[in-house]
Amino acid sequence: MSIWRFSDRLSWSPPEECRLTLGEGGTPLLRSRAIGTALGLKRLYFKLESLNPTGSYKDRFAAAAVGRLRELGSPLCLGTSSGNTGAALAAYSAAAGMACVLALVETAPEEKLLQMSAHGAALVRIRGFGIDAETTREIAGDLRSLANKLSTPLQISAYQFAPEAMGAVETISHEIAEQTGGEVAHVFSPSGGGGLTLAVARGFRRAPGIGDGPAVHCVQPEGNNTIAGPLREGLDRARPCICETSISGLQVATVLDGTETLRACRESGGTGYLVPDQEVFTWQTRLAREEGILTEPAGAVALAGAALAVKRGELSASEPVVCLVTGSGFKDHASLRRMAESATAVPTVESVAQFSARMGLA
Repeated sequence: MSIWRFSDRLSWSPPEECRLTLGEGGTPLLRSRAIGTALGLKRLYFKLESLNPTGSYKDRFAAAAVGRLRELGSPLCLGTSSGNTGAALAAYSAAAGMACVLALVETAPEEKLLQMSAHGAALVRIRGFGIDAETTREIAGDLRSLANKLSTPLQISAYQFAPEAMGAVETISHEIAEQTGGEVAHVFSPSGGGGLTLAVARGFRRAPGIGDGPAVHCVQPEGNNTIAGPLREGLDRARPCICETSISGLQVATVLDGTETLRACRESGGTGYLVPDQEVFTWQTRLAREEGILTEPAGAVALAGAALAVKRGELSASEPVVCLVTGSGFKDHASLRRMAESATAVPTVESVAQFSARMGLA
């Protein structure tokens, strides 16, 4: 399975000889076994982008990005990342036999840095990058100048920087359309710079048999309110912020694709949802314990948004709802430890018997 089976639907795809795949795409769409019932949603689904080769949806982006570099004859892959983009670019660059240099946001998790290093990428972590909007803009400008000098496109997972590669992310929507038979009313997507959410909205517009497409909702942590708040407030543009969320991967203080994302969501009938970090951690734990789905915190943001929509009475019980689970739980050991520490400890055989008795099992 590969994203290239949708090449005829994409605005751009590399020539056959430049295409590269590690088996990205074709991810499962699972119907909720427990959480949907608890929320009163009869048809709640999870799109498991966490099952891509490097553990996130960014593999779709990287497959196209490296294909584009091969087509251009670029000497190396130069990119920026808060984690998942870097891991994906490092892996696909390694598969292409291409050098990879990554400029990283200050808060990039150690696990993701190790993943990049394992594939042989050269890493530079930059203070203030990804946290302060002005600093982030300046660094992005400097990196773009460096990329021009090196005769290679700068790889940032946003349409304004890499439109060809971002087009490959639209294949998520094509798969959802196939997997639901076109019956999907709402899609909840986590957003940092907005690229994923914009790709999903655009993908549904290009997917056959989907009609007008579902309402695509932008969900952001409260501490990175660049798109979701302005969307709900009826504003026409996204706005930069000082990033205060701890949700790795969604720490994007600048607007990037935000304004286009806001407009695409509104045109689809979608709106914005802001969720506290603690709610995200709660739903991350519930996904693991009630659905068997292990995701990093960013991968639980969409579900936190859907739960908030239910609380506000903005979803019908019978409507098909899809939440994007964007990254693997193995990418964030701190959140794994947090979940493990809250588990019930059963250290001895005697304790097992006592625990069983309390639970009415013995």
